[in-house]
Amino acid sequence: MKSNMSHPSIVILAAGNNSRFFPLNTSTHKGCLELLGQPLILRTLQNLQDRGFTEVVIVVSEKEYQPGGLVEIINNYDLTLNINFVLQKEALGMGDALLTAKNEIKDNFAVIFPYLINAGDLLSQMQKLGPQAICATETTEPWLYGILTIKNDQAIGIVEKPKSSHQIAAQKILGCYLLNRKFIDLLEKLPTEQYNFETALDQLLQKSPLPVLSLANFLDLKYPWHLFDFQKELLAQQSSYTHPEAQVAATAILDDSQGPIYIAAGVKIGDFAKIVGPAYIGPSSLVGDYSFVRESSIEGWCRIGANTELVRSLVFSHVDVHSSYIADSILGSGSHAGAGLITANLRLDEKNVQTMVKGELVDTGRRKLGIITGAKANLGIRVSTMPGVLIGAETVVYPQKMLSRNLAHRSVEK
Repeated sequence: MKSNMSHPSIVILAAGNNSRFFPLNTSTHKGCLELLGQPLILRTLQNLQDRGFTEVVIVVSEKEYQPGGLVEIINNYDLTLNINFVLQKEALGMGDALLTAKNEIKDNFAVIFPYLINAGDLLSQMQKLGPQAICATETTEPWLYGILTIKNDQAIGIVEKPKSSHQIAAQKILGCYLLNRKFIDLLEKLPTEQYNFETALDQLLQKSPLPVLSLANFLDLKYPWHLFDFQKELLAQQSSYTHPEAQVAATAILDDSQGPIYIAAGVKIGDFAKIVGPAYIGPSSLVGDYSFVRESSIEGWCRIGANTELVRSLVFSHVDVHSSYIADSILGSGSHAGAGLITANLRLDEKNVQTMVKGELVDTGRRKLGIITGAKANLGIRVSTMPGVLIGAETVVYPQKMLSRNLAHRSVEK
């Protein structure tokens, strides 16, 4: 594989356990989830291709080689990029993932995450700073991220998740790096551990400070509710369109005065249903009679049955619900909800919704948040949920349950 100064080879890290992305961490890497009809990583690859990058290495886990996995998905798209897939056998961190791909890269290279949908634009900006560069954005929660020490617009060090929380604001490093083989040499000398990538980067910065591209806005994907930020961005980019093969009842209302509405092929919109934009209705999905969909996206082959209200929510493919109220929620692919699902999305004190992640209570930063279900979750009739409840993949919830706590993957709530 060749690289050159103008177009370095790209390493995309798409392996790992994504444990903080529970409950949407079972089927594929979080950066490969499909939003508005396309996997996030495909948008990343297309942007790289549009900006003239040609050589890409994608580091994946074993599950991405399975039928329906990332390798099959990417090969189904017509891209001109030269893409090589490399297997990371165990989830041993970013450093190990990069070293897995070391034989596929030469000289200058970039390391990015698969959800960096504007990667080509961002790397082009970074290249103007020099052959090596990193980027950052401000955070008010430095204890959650890798924090840069910056002097005269040059990064001179990094601390991973500093314990002290007295800082009001700090610059967190972002998942986009321009590096060279010297970094690989540093990395190879370190023991394999979760944060050896950051340790090697800190050593590099102390020896040779790097320029920093500081960004005011950046779409991050640390937790599953961050998908709402991506959804909002992508909904705003689309245009109103109704496919000729869609069936929209004469009594249905499509209101795109507040944002575009995209209706794909095979969609059926029932009588007296109302869609308020911005909204996306994916291929062969149904919005039943008297249903109301507002500021939401519905992927392909879903059934949003009669008398359902779906507000500011994200519905993955092959989901089936009816006669329900679903607000500020994410329903994983293949999930099913019986009639009467009610999702509470606002605390009585109207403070930010909090939820448990890896045994710690995390402030989601969102005033409104309903439920997030993993793939193939199955909720019985008249289930009610409190704000911020996370429901694991393939979990079964018996009828008439009130959920106020998270449920693990493949659990049963009787």
